[in-house]
Amino acid sequence: MVIWKIVLIGLLTTIVRIIAQLLIPAGSQAVLMPSVFAQNGTMPVAFTLYGIVAYSIIALLFLQVREGIGGKRIARGLKYAVSCCLIWSIYLLEPLPHVALLDKFTYPVADSVALLVMGALSGLLLCEKKEHIIENKSSIGIVSTMIIAGFFVIGRLFQYRVFNIYSSFSDQKTETLIWAASAGLIVGIVLQWLESKMSVKNRNARIAILGFVLFGVDLLLFNFFMPIVFDADIPDLIIRTCIDVISVTVGCFAKSRVNGN
Repeated sequence: MVIWKIVLIGLLTTIVRIIAQLLIPAGSQAVLMPSVFAQNGTMPVAFTLYGIVAYSIIALLFLQVREGIGGKRIARGLKYAVSCCLIWSIYLLEPLPHVALLDKFTYPVADSVALLVMGALSGLLLCEKKEHIIENKSSIGIVSTMIIAGFFVIGRLFQYRVFNIYSSFSDQKTETLIWAASAGLIVGIVLQWLESKMSVKNRNARIAILGFVLFGVDLLLFNFFMPIVFDADIPDLIIRTCIDVISVTVGCFAKSRVNGN
């Protein structure tokens, strides 16, 4: 029963995202070629199928934290959705050669609307009807946030310098570093909030789930929307996803060591 609810959430969220996409002004860029799906006319089908799978999995991840979030069921889902919105929005603001200024506003709004719908539906369909009074206390520390952000920035510098990933680092070094620091801070705040809502007691298991599942799977699904639209470099996407996830997870372990929890 739960699996069908999750698939329904994925389907309805994808419909909302498609509607939002149709409202976005058509942009133009000459950096990336259109994907094979765009070239052969199957992009709507590919986007729909991938969207259903992606949003269903993100809704499934909600089960890891729902018991630690207080409030009425829709509010609980919306709180989780906001955490997803923050991660997706900061990644959409990354300085990249093909991203137009208008896209840095329209795409975060479109994705956030879809994620909020996903969150509301997740709370409505996956939480019990009665209000959940008890909420795990959020623990977000400045030092912990800085540690996670620091590891994220180090990971990004490694990607820019060693792997030369697709980026604007060579032309917009300052802007890219400012973004990396900002993204690291946002990720650090969100992951600390998510960790506080988890019920897993074992520290190592909790952080592994936090980094590799709640953050890692979400980031993987986000990044692989790109090949549906553009002729993206798949190895590049894999490298940036893996190193971001590893950097953040190591950062979470490091802050846990510093805090002794």
